Amino acid sequence: MNKNEKKMKINAEKFAYTVVSSRNVEGDMPEEIAKKQLTLYLSAYWLAEKFNSLETQSFQNMKRKEYEDLMMKLSGYKVF
Repeated sequence: MNKNEKKMKINAEKFAYTVVSSRNVEGDMPEEIAKKQLTLYLSAYWLAEKFNSLETQSFQNMKRKEYEDLMMKLSGYKVF
């Protein structure tokens, strides 16, 4: 596979960890904070996995309409 055919793939674990690390989660109880962080982690992980499954061709080779369709599919998923 040459450079132009290389598929973009997000490491879901690293992505989810980065999302959780970059967001300050507040709560009154430690369990509440943990639940919010776990929800955030799992949502970010799932979103990265979903992106990887939708990314069937290189962005560089995508037509504008295909790119817009992919972004619309991804934007339909809420983290919270």
